[in-house]
Amino acid sequence: MLTYWLLFGFWAIGSLQSPAAREQTRYYFLFIFGAVVTALIIGLRFEVGGDWKNYLEIYQNMYFLEFRQAIFFSDPGYAFVSWIAARTDLGIVFVNFACAVIFSSGLFYLCWKQPNPYLAALVAVPYLIIVVAMGYTRQSAAIGLICFAVADSSERRLVRIVVLVGIAALFHKSAALMLPVILGPVLARNYLLGIIGGIACVVLFYLVLRSSADALLSQYVTSNYDSQGALIRVAMNVLAAALFLYFRKRIDLPYFQKFYWTICSIIALLSIVALSAASASSGVDRFSLYLIPLQLIIYCRLPILASKDGKPVPSVLLAVLFYSFVVQATWLFKADNAEYWLPYKSALWG
Repeated sequence: MLTYWLLFGFWAIGSLQSPAAREQTRYYFLFIFGAVVTALIIGLRFEVGGDWKNYLEIYQNMYFLEFRQAIFFSDPGYAFVSWIAARTDLGIVFVNFACAVIFSSGLFYLCWKQPNPYLAALVAVPYLIIVVAMGYTRQSAAIGLICFAVADSSERRLVRIVVLVGIAALFHKSAALMLPVILGPVLARNYLLGIIGGIACVVLFYLVLRSSADALLSQYVTSNYDSQGALIRVAMNVLAAALFLYFRKRIDLPYFQKFYWTICSIIALLSIVALSAASASSGVDRFSLYLIPLQLIIYCRLPILASKDGKPVPSVLLAVLFYSFVVQATWLFKADNAEYWLPYKSALWG
């Protein structure tokens, strides 16, 4: 557990630096250092996470499969990495590390674009980093690529967005559902580009989801499987969504990105309804993971949004730190599945 709290502490201390510190070289290099260490903690974990055995089984099966068989054994992107690791005997740790690099690169690129990058990273630590990145390996890689796609998205980067979301869908098919959300701002402003984007969505859905649509529908929509803690996770997104919509006019984001996060906020609010209406919470819960970055977008801005002179309000900054602390402590000490994350073990020391 100490590893998780040291990780929390690093980003918490960094978030207390003054805005002027961002101009210093030290600020940048410490951020890169923290990002690298975080990626190492995620990627070098050993027997950590609720799905550890499932991912290990996928890796072990790769030993006996030819490439054409392996690529369809799991999500193609993840299967490819696993097959390479198995054939070169690099181990499951290599697979985890590769996915951790993808996730961390996207997440911290998004964080760096925010007014307080350290605070944005801190907000991500308790759940997005510790739980999602260390528990849902395939989807975490997809989330990292989505973060890359939206960090500096604009109408001029339509091809880049489609390509990144397409690659994300190779790691977790559900990522394809995010393409219409990301392209929403394009449709609202440029009908021609919107039509092109719509065609890209259809093509992506056909290529990625056509062979597994029934399985996904059965697993996430019509099944009776409920995800533990789904209501709490969705509620965390709802709170962030409500704050974003409340402060929307004052948030300093380009049109495209503000529109995107507005759509995410509306979806987050609607997810509460979907959670109560769906026969299973698993599908809503899994899709809501893609909305978690909304939390870091709004919470890292709260100290400034609460200010009248544009300077961060210290009490609000401390409130965000305390909120993040409560989230992490509640999960580590109270969550039913926390035992799969405790104690933290690394491949470096077993």
